[in-house]
Amino acid sequence: MDKNIKLTYFLSFFRFSWFWLGIWVFYYLRFTNYAGIGLIETILISTAVLTEIPTGAIADLLGRKNTMLVSCIFSAIGIFLMGMALNVSHLIFSVLFLGIGNSLYSGTMEAFIYDTLKQSKSEDKYPKYIAKIHAIQLISPALCGALGGLMYKFDPRSPFFLSAIFYVIGLIIALFLTEPIVDTIKFSLKNYLLQTKQGLRELFKSNSIKKQTILLLSIGFFVVILEQMMNSFLSVEYGVKAQYIGLIWAIIYIVPAVSLQIVPLISKTISENKALFITGLLIATTLIISPILGLFLGVTSIIFRASFQSIYYSLASITINKNTESKYRATTLSTFNMINSLPYVCTAFFIGSLADKFSAKNISLYLGIILIILLLINKSQRKTL
Repeated sequence: MDKNIKLTYFLSFFRFSWFWLGIWVFYYLRFTNYAGIGLIETILISTAVLTEIPTGAIADLLGRKNTMLVSCIFSAIGIFLMGMALNVSHLIFSVLFLGIGNSLYSGTMEAFIYDTLKQSKSEDKYPKYIAKIHAIQLISPALCGALGGLMYKFDPRSPFFLSAIFYVIGLIIALFLTEPIVDTIKFSLKNYLLQTKQGLRELFKSNSIKKQTILLLSIGFFVVILEQMMNSFLSVEYGVKAQYIGLIWAIIYIVPAVSLQIVPLISKTISENKALFITGLLIATTLIISPILGLFLGVTSIIFRASFQSIYYSLASITINKNTESKYRATTLSTFNMINSLPYVCTAFFIGSLADKFSAKNISLYLGIILIILLLINKSQRKTL
């Protein structure tokens, strides 16, 4: 167990070595505008969504380790091709690889960690370990992004090439993982289809779990939009310059990494539902005040919002893993991630176009209002939180 957990720490660091963090919007704007970015993001997330459940089922049937190995390969190819891009078409081709790589990794790592702990009857420690993993997944892009911002000034393509190298190192680390013993099912087309169907059922298998899933999705829809697009748009709109944006995003990621350490305490102190509801309200509040903020307060609001987003992801992981059988775990996590991303797939180009026309600040205001309305509706339909 100790070996696997320690290796996942290193794998997470190299797998999330996003040297392009912060500067990606400036890089994309070399080839297109906000609407074009929305189109590219739609293709990226559409690819990830369309392959999300299949790759989750593959992880459950063929093994978490093998799935993570293939993920590193696709991601390395995708980010390298992005650095080689000469036009929008090249960017679109590169994100196809990145989308598949992301979906292969999504849910697989969490299922691997939970089942590793379960094998040694230590699954009660999952909140502690997943908080550390998520913290590393924030610290890595923070450190790499700060360096990438400086690299971008001298060569806009270099952050992408260095990320590709780090993904290859992650691939090498993944080779030394030991597959945990779980309830496996022999691979076949019939079992594959049954596995996919069961992954969806796990999210709605009882009335209480169904309500919990709806609450998770009510917040998650907005978190995906913010993480993939709006926070970056806002940082540019608040006036952060390209040479400094890597450093700013380093801070935006490091603060949430620290805040994640309170997740185990939260999970012991109050119910997941109440914690999720409060987290959603805080995210909505930071969005609603976006139009009246300047550079300093605007960046500060992104930092706080990123912290709440990270807490949301950890709470979602804890909640879903707690309610899911091992043999369906990766499939269920991937199914949730797919459903969670669907609204972004359908609206990314539209949101990008609106940001071009009305500004990202104003779009954020409306997103915050809609999120609060959904939370209040969800609360009214629940007897208790």
